Amino acid sequence: MISVIYGAKGTGKTQRIMDAANAAVDKASGQVIFITDNNESLGVNANVKFINVADFGVRNTYELAGFLKGMLATNFDIQAVFIDGLSRLLAVEPSALKPIFDTMEKFDGVDFTATVSADKVPNFLEKYIKD
Repeated sequence: MISVIYGAKGTGKTQRIMDAANAAVDKASGQVIFITDNNESLGVNANVKFINVADFGVRNTYELAGFLKGMLATNFDIQAVFIDGLSRLLAVEPSALKPIFDTMEKFDGVDFTATVSADKVPNFLEKYIKD
């Protein structure tokens, strides 16, 4: 399953995704991962694996796709992945995120949640918006 939390900058997306990650770790039988490009998300539960992709030189959608594939190929215990600031960490407009969502769709059994800064999301993201 893939979920997208979207809204304009400053609308509380980061807090919502941190809350979702913290709630997921309480229910998960597997590992919960939180990915961002900074170390400012200190509200994440200590049982959530926190990854700053800037430390790994991830700069575009293809590098993030490769990073996710490698991470999931080496750890079959990952149950949920939360990605905060997806368009920010890749320095692209939301319309350029399709390759990363195509990659996420290939992983059955892993739930993905991502935040996207946008007033309106591109058509391909609409199916991931959860009310």
